[in-house]
Amino acid sequence: MGTPSTSDTHGPKALEALYRGLTWAFVGALYAAMFVPVFEVTSDVLPRWVAPIFATVAATAGGALVYSSSQLAVQTAIFSNIAVFGYLLVGGITVPPLGPTVVGAAVGAITGAFYGLIVKESRIYRAEAKLLAGIAAGGVISVIGLVWVLVIGDQLVWLIAILAPVSGALYLRLLDTFLERFSDLLPPVGDGAAAGLVIGAFIGFGLWLMAGVALERVLPEWQATYDRIIEVAPGAIAAASVTTFVLGTLKAALGLNWGDPYDDQGRT
Repeated sequence: MGTPSTSDTHGPKALEALYRGLTWAFVGALYAAMFVPVFEVTSDVLPRWVAPIFATVAATAGGALVYSSSQLAVQTAIFSNIAVFGYLLVGGITVPPLGPTVVGAAVGAITGAFYGLIVKESRIYRAEAKLLAGIAAGGVISVIGLVWVLVIGDQLVWLIAILAPVSGALYLRLLDTFLERFSDLLPPVGDGAAAGLVIGAFIGFGLWLMAGVALERVLPEWQATYDRIIEVAPGAIAAASVTTFVLGTLKAALGLNWGDPYDDQGRT
């Protein structure tokens, strides 16, 4: 057998780098999609400087649960979408976001609990460790967001572009430790319910936003918050996708063994 040519070896490496980059880009988009609503809603009820702390923790921990529970996410999306659509039709399309969010979260928690009970081989059984690792990583990285808001101001697009890859990288550094120490805090039913609750809440709030886009109106008291989310979210999602794509591609090119973002590498 001959020695593989340079092009033969570079081809798979390039594809690997592209795959890793796209994987990280998806996670970056998910991170931004969670960060922006939490930031804007929190800033309406609490001092503005508190918002980046809540948003960074929520986006990191929530992203960890959603991405690493892909099968449950699909099932939760089906049932939560049906329930939230029904709620919007019965209660009226222009409702406060709390209602759809709670309905989605409740249906997601029930779906997740059944999933954890029935599916015996699933990474969802370590949801509590992933959640705690995400909270820890988000808590540390939130210092960047806090300083940013206090010194620079909002400028959320650039802030999220920085936080998304940094949060994902730190989460992966902490994950093994948390998996070893905190994987048995909840039974499988509790693991599934926790992940389903987060996924369902995300879906419920997202459907509220989409209903507002479709109708071009929301309740007057929520109009300002809605407008800020719709204004910032597209740019933030695009920016976070780019920066996380670059990080994922570099990771593959340099052979860094960080694993996929928010993925426990198949351990059950």
